[in-house]
Amino acid sequence: MNAATLALTAAVVQTAIEPATIGERAQQILDVLGCAVPCEAASISVRDPERQARTALAATGQVAALHAYCESRQGDVELDLIGLNRPTPPLRHTDLPMPAAETICWTQYLWPAGFGGSIGVGLFTPDGRHVGHLTMLTEDASRPTPADRDLIGAVTRVMAHAVDRMRTIRGAARLVGDAVAGALLTRAGNALPLPGLPAHLVLATGSPVLAEAGERLDAGHAYAVFLSPAPGAGATGALLRISVLDCRGEGRDHLRAVVLVSPAPDLRGLSRRELQILGYVVAGWPDDHIAAALEMTAQDVADCIHRSMYLLSLPSRTSLAVRALREGLLLPPGLSGVT
Repeated sequence: MNAATLALTAAVVQTAIEPATIGERAQQILDVLGCAVPCEAASISVRDPERQARTALAATGQVAALHAYCESRQGDVELDLIGLNRPTPPLRHTDLPMPAAETICWTQYLWPAGFGGSIGVGLFTPDGRHVGHLTMLTEDASRPTPADRDLIGAVTRVMAHAVDRMRTIRGAARLVGDAVAGALLTRAGNALPLPGLPAHLVLATGSPVLAEAGERLDAGHAYAVFLSPAPGAGATGALLRISVLDCRGEGRDHLRAVVLVSPAPDLRGLSRRELQILGYVVAGWPDDHIAAALEMTAQDVADCIHRSMYLLSLPSRTSLAVRALREGLLLPPGLSGVT
């Protein structure tokens, strides 16, 4: 490794470990790269595979044409064809699998904006997650050079680490110390693996648990906790505690929340039926509607609510709902009959 590569690697590593936001680290990386590889414009973006588009994290220079291309569905299709949505070495405009004159990117966006050369690379983590893209643009068609390409290739992995949100997400997940399984919920409602924790049947894409998690997020909850029947446990069997942590934050990608599975907490003596009723109480249902849904009398519902207040030493129905919501001592209506 030559001196230039060592210096650039050290600078990018320092940026990756600094306590900063993803956007701030991305901007610092562009500043560092700009000193090592001359260019007129550069951008680091994240890819949303569900929308099939890229969104900028940081940029330098006049990149409006580049961003217009990258944020289009047509642009993402072409980038996939070129290979930039796969882990490959950096590609200069002269390294493309087809002449630049045959691409939409160059003919409709970059040449009209005054650019003559480029280099791009997908940013992939060691476990294969695609966390972003780097693009650098020059007015001079003779740049970037092969040496520039090799220099950027030497720090691609470190750049991916710097803009990887999973470090922050895993840190948040560790706050639920008894979690035994987990998944990432995307903006489209899909479940993805959460590095460091196994998957679970209740967290499969399309599951009632993920639907409930999405509803809590839609209601504005940054954190939510509730109970769910364990798979195959039957109407009176084991329960699981589900924790939902909103992870959108500064993220501009498709990740929406962390959903974690833990053993059931101390239920404070509450019965399965009382937990079901608390789910309806938190949802704002009146007693007669709860009674009809659970095939009970309104008096039986009222008695269960009063007993729950007694078990939790609470003075009112409102305080009961607040406590149940805060501690997750409830079976949401959509999960009451799930087995």
